[in-house]
Amino acid sequence: MNATDANRPEKFGPECGEHSALFGPPPLFDGDDPKTYEQLHTEISTAVEPTDIIERILERDHVDHTSDVFRYRRFKANFMSATAYKGLAEALTPLVGGSQAETLAEGWAAKRPDVVEEVNKMLTSAGLSMDTIRAQTFSLNLNAIERIDHLIALAETRRNAALREIDRHRQTLAQKLRWAAQPLEDDQFRLIESKPIDQENVK
Repeated sequence: MNATDANRPEKFGPECGEHSALFGPPPLFDGDDPKTYEQLHTEISTAVEPTDIIERILERDHVDHTSDVFRYRRFKANFMSATAYKGLAEALTPLVGGSQAETLAEGWAAKRPDVVEEVNKMLTSAGLSMDTIRAQTFSLNLNAIERIDHLIALAETRRNAALREIDRHRQTLAQKLRWAAQPLEDDQFRLIESKPIDQENVK
């Protein structure tokens, strides 16, 4: 996306003067790292090199949607971690029964050393592993995970659309610049044709 046309305006940086106030603060949730967002914004701006307010708007859309993609992916991973005890209880139920499985899962989630050790021994003796727990957790939460994946796909679609709009805007701008320059080129060509030839200098 580097600007190659010398007639294009000078690029706008991510903190460009009066335009920065138009966008307001970054759309961050509690716990989001503002520095991470600013780094993402700076790196995307460096790659895109916006040259006018239209491209600044589209660039900001691209940054925000990319931030959403990353956020939803974190939500998915954190959701799996937070509900892993349910998968553990489900996996332990055939071994020790539902009541004891839930008790062990709660102690395991609380990271009680004696319970963690007991659970690890039970899993090993049964030929199970943490992958088993993750698979069971995934199965229990499949509907929720599918909804998160749908949100990720929507954010990716909007992010990619913003990038395509920047390309389309630049193509339109380049075409307008060519149309604006064409009459000047034609006038210069006609001026050259209309100049009389100096016969004395013709050899």
